[in-house]
Amino acid sequence: MKKLAGIFMLLCLMFSLTACGGKLSEEFEETEVKEAAEEIVNLINEGKLSEVYEDSFIPVLRNSVELEELQETVDYVLDKLGEFQNFEKVQVKGVKDKNTGTQYATAVVLAKYEEGNAMFTISFDTDMMCAGFFIK
Repeated sequence: MKKLAGIFMLLCLMFSLTACGGKLSEEFEETEVKEAAEEIVNLINEGKLSEVYEDSFIPVLRNSVELEELQETVDYVLDKLGEFQNFEKVQVKGVKDKNTGTQYATAVVLAKYEEGNAMFTISFDTDMMCAGFFIK
């Protein structure tokens, strides 16, 4: 139940960020957002989720889900896909939190693996810290 609550919190954070999506704010560089998202996916593929969690997640994101719960979710999605092959597509859009007006950049990363694809949705604040993370 605690695991589901943590995943639910991540989803709620992502949905609150995507409420007003569109053009990327001038506070972000599209290339930098793409590279940061790809770096997070690469670290996760290397088994370094704890490094991403500790070094890149904003505090509210870390407080919404424990590392162990997030690791279980990531493992559930990726374990059946085999080895990472390449990035099929990376799209970036701007997102404005409807409650606070805070600007975010969201990257949707389609990653190809031996046995299928995974989609990562990663949001960044203006400090390029991960403010939202979702994998399916």
